Formats: sequence, structure tokens, C-alpha cells
Amino acid sequence: MADIFEKLLKNYGPLGQHRERAHGYFAFPKLEGEIGSRMKFRGKDMIVWSLNNYLGLANHPEVRKADAEGAAQFGLALPMGARMMSGNSNYHEQLEAELAAFEGKEDAILVNFGYQGMVSLIDTLCGRHDVIVYDAESHACIIDGLRLHPGHRYVFKHNDMQDLEKQLQRATALIEKQNAGGILVITEGVFGMAGDQGKLKETAALKSKYEFRLLVDDAHGFGTPR
Repeated sequence: MADIFEKLLKNYGPLGQHRERAHGYFAFPKLEGEIGSRMKFRGKDMIVWSLNNYLGLANHPEVRKADAEGAAQFGLALPMGARMMSGNSNYHEQLEAELAAFEGKEDAILVNFGYQGMVSLIDTLCGRHDVIVYDAESHACIIDGLRLHPGHRYVFKHNDMQDLEKQLQRATALIEKQNAGGILVITEGVFGMAGDQGKLKETAALKSKYEFRLLVDDAHGFGTPR
């Protein structure tokens, strides 16, 4: 069965068509050495742009010390269960409280990784009658979350407030026509692929003219000055 699946992927799958060239380069690259802006790739020193170590804290002595102390105290297997079932602890809730205080928000929720967070958020916030309006250069995790949305969605040109307003007008007209649902606008604080900032103040200002909720993915801007 494995051989048949491998053959199908290689001959027919979009990824399989380029598997031999892509594997180990575009997909599943092997980076070696300590996490940093330069690492070894295929035996050569390379500049690395794709890590999530935005603040350069991965190898900070205090972070490594905390890692070692945590492993010594709790082991690497704790909590051995999903939080909803058996894996919740005072430490999870303490971290959530500290993150909320850092951001000046009422509360925070920890998830395993950003992809899960965005896909889960979109599914939680929107029903089939809701309309989503999103930036054209939204991260892949947002796009995947949108694909699961059963309702309408409109895309606006990247950071283009005039086009955003145009799509908001379309979304508002649809909501009024179907007499159900609401509008969710999705953008980013710092766009992960280009590094430019989203126009959050200008977007929020449109709430005086249109009724919508605003979801901001700020995974790439957390902890950075604006």
C-alpha cells in the first residue's frame, strides 16, 4: 500500500510532481547548528530568514537556563494530555495571565502553535452566515482557516484602505440581503512574508462607518516596538 501511495504522489500529486527536486530544499530542509540568523545548510553557512526567532531570544542564557531548570524539575513528558482533558495546570494559567498583562488585555489563551490558533479562531468566530473580509497577503494559516469557512469571503488588496472599504460595502450589502450574520475583517500586525506593518489604525477607523469585528494576526510583531 505504501508503494502505491508513493507512486500516486510522485506521478499525480501537485507536490509529488516536484518531490525529487523539492524534498530537502524547498520542503523539509535540514538546518544545522545553533538557532540563529546564520546556520549550516548542505554544508555551507547560510543566512536564515524563515525561523520564528524574531527577537533573537532562542539562545539567550536566561532562556536556556529556564529550559534546563524546567526539564530537571518536570521532565520533558509533562503534562501527558490535552489541556481540555487532563493536561491543564497552574503554570498554563499563570503564563496566560502574564501574557494578557503584557499585552494589556483581559485574558489570553495558549495554543500549541500559530497555525492552530488562526484556524481555530476563524472557525470559532464565524458561522455560515458570516462574511469574512481579508488582506490579500494574509499568512498561509489564515488562508487555510478561510478555506474551512462555509460562508462568503472577500479579499482586499494588500494594505489598500480604499479597496478594503469597497469590500466592506459588498459584505454589508450581502449581510443586509440575507438578514443574518456579521462581518469579520482579518489582517496582520506585521506581515510575515514581507515584514511590512498592517494599517491597523486606518482599519479600525472604518468601524465608525461599518459594523465589523477585527481579527489581527500579530505573531510576527509580538514584542516588537511600533
